[in-house]
Amino acid sequence: MPISADDVAWVYRLLLGRPARPQEIATWRAAASVEELRERCLDSAEFRGAMRRRGLDRPPTPPPAPLPLDIPAPQVDWQADTASLARLLERITRTWTALGEDRPHWSVLSSEQFLPERIEATRSAFYASGAGEARRVLGALERHGVSARSHRRLLEYGCGVGRATPHLAQHFDVTAVDISATHLDHARDATEAAGALASFRLARAPDFGMVEPFDVWFSYIVLQHNPPPVIAMVLRRALSMLAAGGIAIFQLPTHALGYRFDLAEYLGAAPKPDAIEVHCLPQSVVFRIAAEAGCVPLEMREDTAMGPPSHWLSNSFVFAKLG
Repeated sequence: MPISADDVAWVYRLLLGRPARPQEIATWRAAASVEELRERCLDSAEFRGAMRRRGLDRPPTPPPAPLPLDIPAPQVDWQADTASLARLLERITRTWTALGEDRPHWSVLSSEQFLPERIEATRSAFYASGAGEARRVLGALERHGVSARSHRRLLEYGCGVGRATPHLAQHFDVTAVDISATHLDHARDATEAAGALASFRLARAPDFGMVEPFDVWFSYIVLQHNPPPVIAMVLRRALSMLAAGGIAIFQLPTHALGYRFDLAEYLGAAPKPDAIEVHCLPQSVVFRIAAEAGCVPLEMREDTAMGPPSHWLSNSFVFAKLG
């Protein structure tokens, strides 16, 4: 989960006894969680040196081993009939409508500091963390010789409460889409408060708020909260609406230890309205959908968006639309 500059500053003060330098803040905001940042600081040469001087050194913590290359193919039902898709969509719409109304900021970044009773004190850090997503997009475009000037129209899928929207709107003409109307209200307010401009749309099938072509499609820590058939639907729509020469930049878990998705079993179980579900879509399906839409991969990188790589395989994809 992305962390804020304040998180980095506090860890440095508490563990290293000094303020974090600007470059350190910029570097460590890419950590997956505060827990990861803390462990890295505890294992740093600076901290270990200080502990040695006090006779309090500890052995280094080995990094978690990534999933092995011989993991079996996951059993995932990623295609569904029309009636089943309607039931899946109704379920996730109901869940995220409730989460958006009850715990809007926490539902985006599930840390206790962003619960409703604490958000007033942490709001600034919450929204500042969205700058990292703008850097993520700009960096991906730059690596492939594309600029925001030539690719102005960006669709942010799953904008939540607008954590990244104002930062993206500094560089692009943004259309921000989300499944929760309450999320969109917060996102609109946050964008206006930042002096930025964006358009906002509700994500509903069959177009999921994607009604006209765009040059850049961006989604981060969003798609995983949909059952696999819905992820596939969203990807198909997004890549079909991506303009020729456009770029899709998105993150998605593609494997997890013990993960499986049986459509009949899922629909037969009682819904858990307060639960934030996390699902995977196999890499092979992602590439298949992209190929069908005339998109070619530019890069696929393993990331830490889902936490320890010993349990999750999360990928950041960049695709280009042929034209």
